[in-house]
Amino acid sequence: MRHLANLALRREPAIIRVLFFLGPLATLLIPKSTVVILIVLFLCCVGLELARGGDLRNLFRIDATLALFGATAAYLFVNATWSLDPERAFTASTWFVLIVLMCYGSARALSRWPARSLRMAASAFAVGIGVGVALIIIETATDRLGTLTLYHALPFTQPDSLKGLVVSNGEIVRIAPYKLNATIAVMLLALWPALLCAVTQPGGRNRVLVSIALFAAATATIFLSNHDSSKVGLITSLAVFLLASLWPATTRKGLWLVWCLAFAIVVPLATAAYQAELHKSEYLPFSARARVTLWAYTAEHVHATPLLGIGASSTRKIDQSPDNRRMQWKKKVKTEGFGWRAGAHAHNAFLQTWYELGAVGVILFVATGSAVILSLGRIPRATQRFALAQVAAFFAIIAFAWGMWQAWLMALTGLAALYVALAVNVYRSGQQETESTAPRPESRF
Repeated sequence: MRHLANLALRREPAIIRVLFFLGPLATLLIPKSTVVILIVLFLCCVGLELARGGDLRNLFRIDATLALFGATAAYLFVNATWSLDPERAFTASTWFVLIVLMCYGSARALSRWPARSLRMAASAFAVGIGVGVALIIIETATDRLGTLTLYHALPFTQPDSLKGLVVSNGEIVRIAPYKLNATIAVMLLALWPALLCAVTQPGGRNRVLVSIALFAAATATIFLSNHDSSKVGLITSLAVFLLASLWPATTRKGLWLVWCLAFAIVVPLATAAYQAELHKSEYLPFSARARVTLWAYTAEHVHATPLLGIGASSTRKIDQSPDNRRMQWKKKVKTEGFGWRAGAHAHNAFLQTWYELGAVGVILFVATGSAVILSLGRIPRATQRFALAQVAAFFAIIAFAWGMWQAWLMALTGLAALYVALAVNVYRSGQQETESTAPRPESRF
């Protein structure tokens, strides 16, 4: 074991640069690789710390926030026993536990890394995100020309499913814009940590210009895309960033309040939106009108099992049932998007928590999320605006986009936390170096 540790330390610069460059880049190009990349970066962070002689027990010691996560995980396992899809529910619960442990272990390991290693990781991460953003903006502007060329040159790279693909004469000629949505979400949640890493690098004026260029490129890519949730997330996160630059404590408490209120008002709000006939509004895009109907249906059925919910992942099982597929679908599809029925998920994590986990699950997630948000007050003041902006972007993604139990999205949440931990620790180590090298005033005696 000691031989392996010495080998890892001798190759440490190469390991850090390769993994922190290729990892983020891979998740941008192939979003579902977030599962693998989270595991790889966790092993890198913790493995190198243990190779230096770190104590494994210190990396996973229990504090108040981790205890809250543990209570939430325990309830998820209990809740899975009455799920309509218990196998999927137990798998999601297990993955939830692993992600929490990997995030905690990685963050604590990074806090013990030497400054030189942190700088290497931050540089590689920022470059990887920058290269990824450049490739994606080209793909978006050229209507996926690079991907289509790859499919034609190397047919084995083509996906098994043709959903979202237009095929002519046996060749894929067009890719639906929504196929890039997951990539855009990955970019958004990596953007703010990447900007913090960029501005903490040596270079004075150049680092500011690099950060501006990265933000401008990411903004252009997001608004050229078809993913409205990320557009809302970018605007919201920028507003939070600006507010937190002036009033970090007030902004942090405001985000905490938003987190709590989102769970408190989501059910009546979903019902009110449908009663106001927003699902028929010509001013909303079709996807938004469809969500209004889906949210209203879900909100109506929350009241059947308000305390414990119907069980994690049950919505997906209901959606697959023939009766649900037939239920008033043909009658209402033209005016109500999804039709008055359950979807594969609620397209809103706050509402899905109520429906599947009930009030008990809501209380646990409110408490756990509150602990995480309020804990950001303990990181350096200059880094709080970046972390809070990422939290705001995360709110937008889970409020409008995918189901909360999708493995790649859960892993993306873990990666987002890992990226913030890296950026904050890079800044903190830089401040410590500056303080240690600053000239001390001479004593008068």
